[in-house]
Amino acid sequence: MSANNRSVRINGLKIGLKKITALTNEQRYVYYLLGHMFNELMCMQKLVAYALPKHDDRRPFRRLAELSQALLLFRLSTAKIYEAKIILDTQVVQAVLEADVFPFLEFGRRSYVHLTTLIEGSNWLSSIRNRSAFHYPKYSQWSDYVRPTSSWVDDSIFIGEQSGNTFYEASEAIARHWMFSQIERKDGETEAEVIDRLIENMISLLKSATNFLEEAMGTFVMRRLVDDERPTIAGKVSGPDFERVAIPFWTHMARSKQETT
Repeated sequence: MSANNRSVRINGLKIGLKKITALTNEQRYVYYLLGHMFNELMCMQKLVAYALPKHDDRRPFRRLAELSQALLLFRLSTAKIYEAKIILDTQVVQAVLEADVFPFLEFGRRSYVHLTTLIEGSNWLSSIRNRSAFHYPKYSQWSDYVRPTSSWVDDSIFIGEQSGNTFYEASEAIARHWMFSQIERKDGETEAEVIDRLIENMISLLKSATNFLEEAMGTFVMRRLVDDERPTIAGKVSGPDFERVAIPFWTHMARSKQETT
């Protein structure tokens, strides 16, 4: 075990096959769907936290490359939430939530309404989903952003010895500028303040989504799938402190055999 790691205990809960087969097709669909959504969004939430810079190094080549990674994960995460809301609002899912979750989960409906309000109040979500997260921008969408103005400066391309350590800073700047232009700027608000507000909004969306899904899944499982079953210890793993985990952009890469021969 690494000196910086700690032992993390993992419990396991067995759900009997008889309990699973006793569910309706619609209940099984929602049960597996909510778990799938939670798995993906919790993974994205953790990756976003790991990707945000955790140092005071302000050199552009390091800071901007790492911020680029974080913003990519933010875009994918919030686009997934946008898609999740569409599916959660379908008749099949709502019927199961109304029958098996909301009546047995204190503040469950309020938690869902809060998530819905956050999503509907984020008018930038659909633009980022449709023009950035899942699709590359068309010329018509970027034409105003690739036209030089008096504020433009020299482009920078940062190049390592391997292609994995190459970063096109100007391309990221255009993408970032378009992304933040989707956010309505308040009077006197600087671009840095817009960035901070957007990131806070994205973090709030992710937390609200995973919190609701965790509560809904827990309620459904206890209501429909568990009687006297109790979790047992599945095992232990060695893991670092959450706050210390960081995803770097620049990494040392061994030269390929072709380069060394």
